[in-house]
Amino acid sequence: MPQEAARVRLDGWQCGAPRVRGEMSPAAAAMLPGEYASATARHNAPAMASTVQERRIPTTGPSLGVRDHLGGEPTVLALHGLASNARWWDLVAERLSPRFRVVAVDLRGHGVSDKPDGGYDFATVVADLREVVAALGLPPLVVAGHSWGASVALAFGAAFPDLSLGVVCVDGGATDLKAYFGPTWEMAEQTMKPPNLAGITAQVLRDWMDSSPLSEGSDANVAAGILLGNFEDDGTGTGHLRPRLALAHHMQIAKHLFELDGYELMTHVRCPVLFVPAGHPDHEDAPKVRAMHRARGVLGARAHITWVDGVHDIPVQRPTEVADAIRVFLETDLGSQAGRAR
Repeated sequence: MPQEAARVRLDGWQCGAPRVRGEMSPAAAAMLPGEYASATARHNAPAMASTVQERRIPTTGPSLGVRDHLGGEPTVLALHGLASNARWWDLVAERLSPRFRVVAVDLRGHGVSDKPDGGYDFATVVADLREVVAALGLPPLVVAGHSWGASVALAFGAAFPDLSLGVVCVDGGATDLKAYFGPTWEMAEQTMKPPNLAGITAQVLRDWMDSSPLSEGSDANVAAGILLGNFEDDGTGTGHLRPRLALAHHMQIAKHLFELDGYELMTHVRCPVLFVPAGHPDHEDAPKVRAMHRARGVLGARAHITWVDGVHDIPVQRPTEVADAIRVFLETDLGSQAGRAR
């Protein structure tokens, strides 16, 4: 992509991630604003203050990259959103560790993990995670996800109740995309297709980050380092980048997410669930307010809701507030379970 074309496309970035202006409806942007082409290069990112071990976990499917922020129990298994990577949780993890252990995973197709041609459905993705938990010898834990990762977290909680002390859904999980895109995948497919950012440069991303709300949660260079790694060198020797997540894999995930009824999934979750929606309940985001009411109607007293005023990508923009919400959930809302883990 020519440099100027890349800059034009970045002008359409909103709420923490890039999209082409005019490519999505307002409703679609409200639901999935941060899922399209966030970017990162791990080697450029400044080190975090907490103790982090980078691991690679073999599974019966792909080998998965893991960032293990060492700490106490309960462990938080942290899952990124679509087209993102494990470092999206770095700023939150350094605020929770060493009090709590945070294990952030590059889900299949993302980050440094292997990129198989298939297996991007929820059942296969959570089976990958079950193998990570077993390989690390983790006791029952809290699984936290951002955006698409929030839906994966709910699916993990439903599939493995004996391993799930709690679920945390950060600006995601309470979704029914058919209400936004229409009843068929054919209607939704083009709207959910990400912009083509192949050929973008790290400098364009850094320049964008300088004025992005995502840099409010840390030094702009730290935020840019986190943003920089959903991309890799494109191999042309020109310094241009390409997304780590292949378009075909992106669209497989988008289709499975579109077909998911998040509220029906909640009926199979037996543990407490914390929702951390981005925004404010008193203004501007009536769809999210309705989603929270609906989630509470399904889960009853097991639903806990903490709003964080920010854009979609609050783990980067508002890491202190997100970490505080999770800490209260671990120490208070989980009750005797968290007490025993302490």
